[in-house]
Amino acid sequence: MNVTLIDTLVTRSRALSPWTGFYFLQSLLINFALGYPFSLLYAVAFTCILHLLWRSAPRVQKVLLGLCSLVAAAYFPFGQAYGAPNFNTLLALHSTNMEESTEILTIFPWYSYVVGLFIFALGVIAVRRKPDAKKAWGKIESLCLAFSVVTFFVAPVQNLAWGGVFKLKDTGYPVFRFVKDVVVNNEEVLDEQARMAELSTMKDTWNVLAVKPKYHTYVVVIGESARRDALGAFGGHWDNTPFASTVNGTLFTDYVAASGSTQKSLGLTLNRVVDGKPQFQDNFVTLANRAGFQTWWFSNQGQIGEYDTAIASIAKRADEVQFLKSGDFEA
Repeated sequence: MNVTLIDTLVTRSRALSPWTGFYFLQSLLINFALGYPFSLLYAVAFTCILHLLWRSAPRVQKVLLGLCSLVAAAYFPFGQAYGAPNFNTLLALHSTNMEESTEILTIFPWYSYVVGLFIFALGVIAVRRKPDAKKAWGKIESLCLAFSVVTFFVAPVQNLAWGGVFKLKDTGYPVFRFVKDVVVNNEEVLDEQARMAELSTMKDTWNVLAVKPKYHTYVVVIGESARRDALGAFGGHWDNTPFASTVNGTLFTDYVAASGSTQKSLGLTLNRVVDGKPQFQDNFVTLANRAGFQTWWFSNQGQIGEYDTAIASIAKRADEVQFLKSGDFEA
């Protein structure tokens, strides 16, 4: 009887340890920071994993939790604004230069960085935890193992039940999802860039039947994307577009971008699209060339490595190309 009572008290003390609450809090924050919907199930399951690793491989647990905390702290401001990693965010990462990267850091609210620092601080505390004396495997460890394993299969089984395919990589653990989303979407971006490079060297397929231009000169200005309500001429609250607000022209105030990122949106807007994919050889510059116009491209960026973005693949098709800056395309 006394032995049973002691075992019960030991099990309860392990379950109610302050570190259990600490790991649960860190699991919640990591889930929240990586941009995924809140899930109590996966927060508890990840807490169980951390507990098991601490009992069996504390160094591995420290490395895992340290890396997760570091990534979560760094990603938190971005994740709250743009969500979990996806094709658009990875494409933007490939296409963004250092200047744009530093600019985007200024748009996040200050408290996002405070929360990020808090997550990082908790990670430091976890890494500095001193090892406990070796203890025998108990009921609480068996329960944690069973719960974390069952939780691992929840999302794959749901996918199968709803008519999808059972894949272990579709597990709902936020940490695993983050790694998978980064890897998978990065591969898709690289494939799209390779496809773009291949199509940009092909001859266009335009068949121009007639040309009746209203003007001799057409100017297309391509800049960074912006929200409609941030521009005065498009209904914004600020008088920040003096030229566009007074010029005699037509403003498309109801236009909706073709995608959530600049590069993908321009690729779908300035090229012919077939089955949802832009045909980079059939763009508005090659169409103008076919129509008999002399085309010029003026770029405010460098020319080294310029053919790795949707816009750059269009630029190379112009009759005359002038780069206003020397050096890298990101200059």
